[in-house]
Amino acid sequence: QSDVLFVEVFIMSVICVDKIEYAPMSAAVALVSNMTTMGASSFSQFLLSFFAGLFLTCLERLFVAPFISETMNLWPRWKLMLKRRFRGNKRMTRDEKAKEELEWRRVNEEIELLSEGIEPCLDSLADYAIDSTGLVLAPVTYACLQLFYDENQIASLYAIQTNQIFYYIIFAFLIIPFTFVCDTFLHNANELLHGWKIFDYLSYQRYRFSVREYRWMLRNPVMDESISEEFQTVDLLCFSSQFYFLMGLLAFAMVLICMSIEAILRLNYNPLGDMAFLILFVAVFLVGEIMVRVYERMADIKVKRLNWRGLWATKQIEGTVDDDVAAKLAVGEGKQADLEQERLELQALNSERFRHRFLERNRPWILQHLVELLTPRSLDQPGPDGRPTVEYVRDIYAELMSMGEGLRKPGDREDISSDEEDELEALRRHWSRAPLSGAPLAIARMWLARARKRRAFSKMVRGIVDQNKRTACEICGRTPEKNNIKLTCHLARRGEPDLTAIDRLIAEFEELYGVNELEPQLWKAYFRAHAEYCTRCSMCEDSMAQERLLQASKAPGPSRITRPQDISSDEEDDMVDFDPVVVTRTSPEGRMMSKWLVAARKKLGGAFPRPDARKQMEKYAQKLRELKMKKARGAVQPTAEELAKDPIMKELQGETANVTAATKALALRWIRLARDVMESKFKYRSETFREDVDTLLGMMPEEDDWYFGAALRLEGRDLLVKGAALEDDRRTLEAEAAVKVHKIERDLEGHLVDRQAELERERKLFNTKLAQQNDKILLDIEVRRGELEKLKELRKKEFMAEERKAREEMGAAPTEMIQSHRNQLLAIDQQMLDEQHNTEEYRREEDAQAKIMFDRAELIKLAEMERRKALASENIARIRQEVTQKVKAAEAEWQSGTAKWLAVARRKVQVKNKEDEEARAGKRKRKGGK
Repeated sequence: QSDVLFVEVFIMSVICVDKIEYAPMSAAVALVSNMTTMGASSFSQFLLSFFAGLFLTCLERLFVAPFISETMNLWPRWKLMLKRRFRGNKRMTRDEKAKEELEWRRVNEEIELLSEGIEPCLDSLADYAIDSTGLVLAPVTYACLQLFYDENQIASLYAIQTNQIFYYIIFAFLIIPFTFVCDTFLHNANELLHGWKIFDYLSYQRYRFSVREYRWMLRNPVMDESISEEFQTVDLLCFSSQFYFLMGLLAFAMVLICMSIEAILRLNYNPLGDMAFLILFVAVFLVGEIMVRVYERMADIKVKRLNWRGLWATKQIEGTVDDDVAAKLAVGEGKQADLEQERLELQALNSERFRHRFLERNRPWILQHLVELLTPRSLDQPGPDGRPTVEYVRDIYAELMSMGEGLRKPGDREDISSDEEDELEALRRHWSRAPLSGAPLAIARMWLARARKRRAFSKMVRGIVDQNKRTACEICGRTPEKNNIKLTCHLARRGEPDLTAIDRLIAEFEELYGVNELEPQLWKAYFRAHAEYCTRCSMCEDSMAQERLLQASKAPGPSRITRPQDISSDEEDDMVDFDPVVVTRTSPEGRMMSKWLVAARKKLGGAFPRPDARKQMEKYAQKLRELKMKKARGAVQPTAEELAKDPIMKELQGETANVTAATKALALRWIRLARDVMESKFKYRSETFREDVDTLLGMMPEEDDWYFGAALRLEGRDLLVKGAALEDDRRTLEAEAAVKVHKIERDLEGHLVDRQAELERERKLFNTKLAQQNDKILLDIEVRRGELEKLKELRKKEFMAEERKAREEMGAAPTEMIQSHRNQLLAIDQQMLDEQHNTEEYRREEDAQAKIMFDRAELIKLAEMERRKALASENIARIRQEVTQKVKAAEAEWQSGTAKWLAVARRKVQVKNKEDEEARAGKRKRKGGK
């Protein structure tokens, strides 16, 4: 097994892209390597070597192969880590660092996708298929050794006689079912050890192969691109009979080729020197072509008695599933077991539970492809009731949504009501089923889109949340192994479970990448980087839930003191405090309160007054005094509601303020202007320091080192040189940043020009299309008007003929006939006016709707242009900020040292100037004195 594993991992997987390309060769290598065990000294040694190989196969499938696969997946990450480790202290440019960081992220994403996907399970199943193919072909291969005993001389080299090969064939044949049973235990062990859903995956592949579209699976051009490229063809074949047919045919062919080559070499046979070689080659080729045609015909043979529709024939798609199953359930068709299976499948398909589970599990796919299923053409076609399909679907959806407990069915009595009815349910049942329009329609669509997005995003990260589940509860430390509890991982905020965490993460993701961003991998990467988790056990969750219920259900009674727990604090909004009121006991109010007090004391029991009654009274009086002071301060200070609405206070309290786009833009503009002002002041200070240092160094010549000191002068010169170097670095970085900024501005300008031109083209095209539609409608109106005019003229002629005939027969036409004819002509005129008015009204509504949709699309594109402008501004600000950060630290340190040096140097220069001035003044005085 080690040689097969070595060939697969280090040779074939490097050369071949897809595993199906070298899987038959691996099966042939496994078969030949197993055949080498025939070289044992005896049959008992052969059995021992076989079971040793079986034991090694178990170890390989359970531990070695998954370990090697995991190592190969992690090797790119280790390679980058080693490259960083042995790079040393070599400095890298910003572009090189960014490139390395992108490569690191890409490698980690690929590793995570490979570890989370079905690839490890597919790799294990492919290795199992290779071993199974070699196991099934072993008896046939041993039979070939006996058949060509003298030609290939393999068995004779192993000292196996012709009559002894039969035992090897029998053993290879009998060991097959027992090996398959062993493989079943290995698959179960892999499911438990690695968490692979092998049974579910194979069940899905069986169903997928049964409902395939093409008879030969490799003709299907569509592959599952979510799977690694190495396993796409293996997954496409579904581990079906076609897969094992390919594996067995190619592997056995390779084994026969190897045996033929050995026979040619050992017999010293020269095919080119054989006169019959060409004839045999042509004969074998022709026989092969003839057999191909024969096998193709045999594959299409149908046997109705056995319900055999041909080899690998696909299911018929004519009719419905019920018709297909009903045909199989006909008397005298199919086997009893198959008929029972089909009956159960039909029963499952007709059950509401199966349909609901199907919709629940496939809802993301259905929602994603709903536009493809319900096209505008199909929605405009008439439905079962003669109305357009869109109205029929809308009414059916409304009826389904309104179904619930208490809904009246046809035939229910009006005088009997349900026990579950309430006013809200009654109102809900009488809601209008008319289609929504305007603001309600926009709100409903927005809510539906957000709900679908939340559901889809939550399903995408469900596996990531489960992966971050800890091994023990974070509150009590219980573990499932020791305490038999269940751990659940929740999204958290600041260490506590938060039900709104997913909504907050989705909102932040939309703010960063846009509302229309639906890339699953981008959402998963953002979720991994920003989500917080906490793990709770079932016992802690139950105790916390019981505590909340107990706290909510507690009522005042003898079991506890009433006031301290029942009176809320002054900070609560629903707190109502009353001023002290004096009520006489003889008044009706006093007697009522005394009666209530006596009854309450009897119910509570115990001695009254309570020991802490005075304390509670004083506490309540103190609270009333504090309330008065609070009301007095509220006249000059903002209230809690005003502070709660203040965005700054929300930020200080850890909440997120809802600001508009304009407010955000103004805030960003103010921040950038403030940064620019601070940066200008910083640069001006550096320039001033350099000028002052240069000036002071000019006042400190080298010959005055006896006074200032050479160290001070040299320190100032070093500071001046360092300041000039920092200025050069700043100018270099600013020049590079200016180039990048210019490129961003040029790209933005080109993008805006292209977008604007595109908007103008779309506007012109829309107006042209609208005008064409209007012209077509006007033409239809004129055509219809002409048809009605012709109808009116025809009716006039008919009416005149009838009136003429009536005058000839009766002497005069009846008044009723004349009035009827006149009314019919007036009805035709009215029909002309009504149809023209309705058509024009329909045209106006369609134009208005089309303009609304076009304006919305145009606003979206304009918003995208504004977003692009904002993004460009952010990039420019980021580039300038990077330049500032690169030089600011060193320059700030230089400014600090320069300020100290300037303070010392100025003081010394001032003192020396003062002394020189005094010396000159004394010298002049002495000269004047002489």
